Amino acid sequence: MAEGDTGGIRSGGAAQGDAFVKREKANEDFYVRDQEMQKLRALKKKIDEHKKHLEELEKNVSDTMAQGGKT
Repeated sequence: MAEGDTGGIRSGGAAQGDAFVKREKANEDFYVRDQEMQKLRALKKKIDEHKKHLEELEKNVSDTMAQGGKT
């Protein structure tokens, strides 16, 4: 096989290959962390929305109970 053919040794030797592998691994790790952060932000937003809805329901219950006692 000639240098550069599929399966051939890269110029620069093993050190260059290791650097490429490390860079590729770092890029993959960054992508995974970014995706996880986006999912966590979406979950936090949903939690905040549900908390707000729960507060509204609690207020409605309190208002209903207060009106029931006045009648």
